[in-house]
Amino acid sequence: MKLSKRDVLLLLMLFAASFLPLAFFGWNGNPVARAVVSVDGEEVRTIALTTHEGCESFTIETPDGWNTVTVDGHTIAVTDADCHDKICVKTGAISQKGEVIACLPHKLIIEIK
Repeated sequence: MKLSKRDVLLLLMLFAASFLPLAFFGWNGNPVARAVVSVDGEEVRTIALTTHEGCESFTIETPDGWNTVTVDGHTIAVTDADCHDKICVKTGAISQKGEVIACLPHKLIIEIK
């Protein structure tokens, strides 16, 4: 099977057109993952996990109790809380977009966006 000049031109045009979505939507090779910490629906803190280095802990005080949040490298976790069930602590560390840690007694939500 032999390709004519028109066939080659058509293939080159189709190949070039396959890159058009990059022109419209951009290249998102390494998106920045950020953890949004909110209490009772109100954003308290935002942490850029992709660029975070080292280990950092902080305590979130609410009218219903407290949670200790630890950011270690590119992950975030609730490491201690004074709620009775401690489901937020048992959830463990999260790092991927869409993952959530919830402490319902304290109305605390940590979401990776």
